[in-house]
Amino acid sequence: SKATTFRILNTLVDLEYLSIHNKKYSLGDKFFLFLKNNTIDNYSLLKEIAYPYLERLSLEFKETFKLSILDNDKVRTLCLVESSDLNKVSFSDKAIYPVHAGAASKLLICQLPEYKLKILLDKKLPKYTENTITDPQILRKELNKIRYSKIAFDNMEHSENIKAVAIPIMNKNNRIIAAISCPCFSDKLNEKKSEEISQKMKIYAEKIKEKLFLIEDTYKK
Repeated sequence: SKATTFRILNTLVDLEYLSIHNKKYSLGDKFFLFLKNNTIDNYSLLKEIAYPYLERLSLEFKETFKLSILDNDKVRTLCLVESSDLNKVSFSDKAIYPVHAGAASKLLICQLPEYKLKILLDKKLPKYTENTITDPQILRKELNKIRYSKIAFDNMEHSENIKAVAIPIMNKNNRIIAAISCPCFSDKLNEKKSEEISQKMKIYAEKIKEKLFLIEDTYKK
């Protein structure tokens, strides 16, 4: 329909894949990110779509928010927006994390098939803090809960005095492709704030998913 077409075009303009002048559309500056070897570069596209929502979250809650993906045997940060607060949790956007410690990490491995999970967990898991889960069986129970609830928490498991909450971004097959997380100082992330942050992250994760689907469907037509 015409309404759907305009919605797609406006989304592409917002993401700078298209530009508009005098009601005429042309390729935008970021179109090269849209194609890679004749396929969609999903992670570049995901990053472009998610970043504005990370900014909104950071402005609303005055905390740091990051987008992470599973990269073989580690978790990689795709992008992040740091809090404007001088007293903040600070990360590098090049940082990598272990698969067994951290809210985003546990979320990103919770749907893995058993043979892949076995490869990751059947090795000595480093203990970073007193709360790090290093027993594979205990970790598997935790992952089962996360797989069902679609939310993960970090109770100072990777870094002392740092807690976090993470929400997944899903694909059309209901598989987790990325995680949005909010790491906070432990004394700031109480139950009420955790609930407020997670609810807003769920809303934005759904919006990110919808935009990603919209562009992918357009490309396939």
